[in-house]
Amino acid sequence: MPPAVNEPESLPDATEETDSIAGLSWFRRPLVSLRHAPFRLFWMSNVVFAIGMMVQFTARGWLTVQLTDSALILGLVEGVFGVTFALSSIPTGILADRRNRRNLLIAGDSLALVAVVLIGVLVAVDAIEIWHVLVASAFGGVLFALRIPTGQAMTARLVPPAHIMNAISLNQIAHSLPNVAGPAAGGVLIALVGIAGAYFVTTGAFVIGLMMMLGVAASFGSIDRANVKSVGEDLREAVNYVLAHRDLLSLTAAMLIPFILGQSYVLLLALFVEQELGLGPEAFGALSATLGLGAVVGGMAVATFGEERQIGLIMFLGIVSTGVAAIVYGLSHSVVLTASVLFFAGAGQSALFAAYDTLLLIRLPDEMRGRVMGLMFTLVALFPIGAAVAGAIADQVGLRAVAIGEGVVIILMAAVAWRVVLSRTSA
Repeated sequence: MPPAVNEPESLPDATEETDSIAGLSWFRRPLVSLRHAPFRLFWMSNVVFAIGMMVQFTARGWLTVQLTDSALILGLVEGVFGVTFALSSIPTGILADRRNRRNLLIAGDSLALVAVVLIGVLVAVDAIEIWHVLVASAFGGVLFALRIPTGQAMTARLVPPAHIMNAISLNQIAHSLPNVAGPAAGGVLIALVGIAGAYFVTTGAFVIGLMMMLGVAASFGSIDRANVKSVGEDLREAVNYVLAHRDLLSLTAAMLIPFILGQSYVLLLALFVEQELGLGPEAFGALSATLGLGAVVGGMAVATFGEERQIGLIMFLGIVSTGVAAIVYGLSHSVVLTASVLFFAGAGQSALFAAYDTLLLIRLPDEMRGRVMGLMFTLVALFPIGAAVAGAIADQVGLRAVAIGEGVVIILMAAVAWRVVLSRTSA
């Protein structure tokens, strides 16, 4: 086990805490938050866990196909993860404002490790059944709901205020980077060591990530809260806070609607590749990877150049790039052009989320961060509904028309959002 990082040793000196990122040279900006040992361990834990999860998702999908050979069951296995994530985000957000956040992350990661070991063993002894996979997927959604709002809420305690946007952007990269190579790595592992072996590799990744999290001192997970109310009062307090801050609602709408529309055509990508581009699963995998690569680059751009006073502008540019990408995607007949616009869309959405999450951490008092972010992530988790609606419309008017229409709406939304709220947003 790595030694715990003690708070006095991990805090930067006074000049580092007060200097803005703008005062740093360009080559020092992107990774400036990693100079702080607690955040560095936290971030590396996120990367390792994200890689493990991508391998696990690939193994789970292939396992489901081997057990059932049913598209319906495969969709159900993936869908139940999103449903339990959406349903659990608010309760776990409340929990994150009542308990030490670092300890909650350790508990959740430990349970995730146990679940992966159990599935791996069941596969290895040929005792696995589809209901085991469904339960594990549902349980995984709950644990993911615990990890994301809790981890984001804790980030502000791990770096000085001037580096929050950089830290959030690096978090975005940590979750996006495995999307580039994770599915391919999972496929290779399954071919080499089988499904059970892939699950056991995931176990190893989770152990490493858990040890890194144990290295962060518990004091960084503490909450600045004078008293703890009942669960119901906690939830009402968070809802009332959001309703009382109409600018926060407007900013959430400015982020959420373009995200849902922008994800709709992406979730229909497999059908687009087959029907419109006339290509196979290899092209689908490569195009999916370009989306993840774009998200990494977008997060890195914000980490390098982003400043808190630019939050409104970054959100605006992220929305516009998502809309433009949707339109060009709908017009594209080339795999190269499609890959380029997916890269552009990934970068725009990553920048949009990084700016929005930074705004939440800056605006929210520490004792409210878990609950309010839980509320917001519940809304974000509804994006598959947009894909279902888009799919129904596409059956009538075509995939291209849906993408182009969504792109036009997103660009119009960007103009309205800029006029109503984004132009006046500053941290």
